[in-house]
Amino acid sequence: MLEYTPIEYLTKIQKLKYKASIFPILLVIISFGLNMIFELDQAKYLSIIGLIWYILNIIRFRVRRNYPPENKNEIILSPIYGKVIKIENNLITIKKGLFQAADIRYSGKNIVVKIKSEHINYFEDQPSLVGKLIGIISSSAICICEITNNYKIEINVGNKVVAGETILAVK
Repeated sequence: MLEYTPIEYLTKIQKLKYKASIFPILLVIISFGLNMIFELDQAKYLSIIGLIWYILNIIRFRVRRNYPPENKNEIILSPIYGKVIKIENNLITIKKGLFQAADIRYSGKNIVVKIKSEHINYFEDQPSLVGKLIGIISSSAICICEITNNYKIEINVGNKVVAGETILAVK
């Protein structure tokens, strides 16, 4: 297997995280200044709101390390973290929650993936390595995976899937 180190992708994710964290940090600084200058005890509540907002941003942009499975057959992997909510006619629907990891991983060449979300950032359009980090979703999402007929679906409704690790189908 090729050695893959996603340093440039992780740098892009860090930049997105820093941009999203500017406002909560400013809120904490402003509330600290209000407390020091005007001695407003209510300013501490602004600090708490800013801290919670900052922690939520860190959770939103979390990316986990993945370990793609070794398999002799051709496989299709899950593109996102989430839970399988529907399987019908070679369509697998996966729901990602807000607090699940944000990675989008390359699933394989014989799958069409459609992701519905407000905040999607793709880093690569034509990946070649199955399980490779290709983008992030920093909100909840619905993913519909369309698999060709010559694959056997290996998961069931209700299963939790891990991006780039869980096998959706095998040839």
